[in-house]
Amino acid sequence: MSSEAIEWFDVPSVLGRRAAALLGLSRVPIVELDESHRPLILAHLLALGQEDRRLRFSYALGDGAIAKYVTKIDFSQDSLFGIFGKDNVLLGVVHISIFPRKEGSTAPKAAELGLSLNADMRGHGLGTLLFKRALQRVRNEGVERLFIFTLVDNDAMLAIARKLDMRVHNADGQTEAHLDIRPGNTGTAIREFVDEQLAEVDHLFKASLNQFKRWAEDIVS
Repeated sequence: MSSEAIEWFDVPSVLGRRAAALLGLSRVPIVELDESHRPLILAHLLALGQEDRRLRFSYALGDGAIAKYVTKIDFSQDSLFGIFGKDNVLLGVVHISIFPRKEGSTAPKAAELGLSLNADMRGHGLGTLLFKRALQRVRNEGVERLFIFTLVDNDAMLAIARKLDMRVHNADGQTEAHLDIRPGNTGTAIREFVDEQLAEVDHLFKASLNQFKRWAEDIVS
């Protein structure tokens, strides 16, 4: 990935990388996704190669199965976050799926994480940043246990899991990793709120910049 592409993810258009680091905020704007982003999520997943689809879903899903998966995303229950590249293209997405609980259940509130990242975006820590953003959300939502279910040969996912001190267990070609979540507090809620606002402003700024560049190019041509 070029240095120009890396710079696109930094925060300087809003705050500055050093200030973000001092405040404990993400150095990469990570935007919460909603119903309006469904077509962009679909485009992102359809752009994955067969091997990446296998690693993301444990099977190399076809286009129809991926479209069905995206259609069934319940934004009122689950949370999704994404990293945008130029031209409003989603380059990475993390999906937090909350496990349903029966009324009166004493089981810990739990959630599962799924991550997808464009192949040429790897090696720059973007997957780890998406996971950390997801951890912010589940902690503030009262999730007590977080799970990752993946294949034993998904080295990139397992590296992130171990980096975040998740407990990893392998069985029958599948891997389960889980992490017990500390309760959120006022400080974690404020930090997530600030991260959200900065990401939204940064995304809007860059969208406007893209529009201006296209307008300028039209004028010149």
